[in-house]
Amino acid sequence: MMGNRTNKNPDALLPGERVQAISLDSIRPFRNHPFQVRNDTDMEALKESIRTSGMITPAVVRPLPEGGYEMISGHRRMAACRALGLEKMPVIVRELDDDTATLMMVDANRQREKVLPSEKAFAYRIRMETLQKRGHYVRTMEAETGENFKQVQRYIRLTYLIPELLSLVDDSRMGIVPAVELSYLTEEEQGYVLQAIETEGLIPSVAQAKEMRVCAARGELDLEKPLDILYAGKGKQRERLILSMDRFAEYFPVDATPREIEDELVSLLRQREREKVHRYEQGR
Repeated sequence: MMGNRTNKNPDALLPGERVQAISLDSIRPFRNHPFQVRNDTDMEALKESIRTSGMITPAVVRPLPEGGYEMISGHRRMAACRALGLEKMPVIVRELDDDTATLMMVDANRQREKVLPSEKAFAYRIRMETLQKRGHYVRTMEAETGENFKQVQRYIRLTYLIPELLSLVDDSRMGIVPAVELSYLTEEEQGYVLQAIETEGLIPSVAQAKEMRVCAARGELDLEKPLDILYAGKGKQRERLILSMDRFAEYFPVDATPREIEDELVSLLRQREREKVHRYEQGR
């Protein structure tokens, strides 16, 4: 049955298939496609190649029950065709079930020369979840990715990072191992870490990320804790902030102690941070 076939080269014609030109408007990207289509020098080279020589390798799509097609292999080529103002592109239409389509999409895109850690992470997660349905994934993942399963698991953990922290990994500013430790924090706690990073420009080491994870497990990771950990790791002393009581006289009772004022200010700051995290989540 064609829907269950696998092919090391997904763009190669199978018996009974043919290449046909299909309207770009009838093709939609693969659902939850984990690979980015970047407008970089490689894309410019691809556009120039298509402009001068046409699209040598056809894309692979599958027909959808509701009509139209879903892209399996060829998202960058489709973007290049759109950028060139083309209305159609050469494709191979292939009948595929959901699981086979997912595996083929991941395999086709993993062959790219440049794959970001985030792309690999989501690709591994999608592939593992699909293989789990079939009851086998550990040996299969190791054999097909060329990485041991522990490393595959590390990449998958990256998918639990908020986008801003994940981008630090893609930009090679943060290593995979500390990022994995931070992935066990809640989104709110990750927001605290991100704010500390943005405030001081310090990136957590493996040891610091592990310490943050331990603090989070104890319920001790608040807005201030990541900064304390980052400063301690750099051998810096945090400056003490001294405020005049006169500036707050109109906002607090006359008998309010400095500690009560401090606690109230920290509470307000935490509330503001929660509101920021809530706005971020609403905008995702």
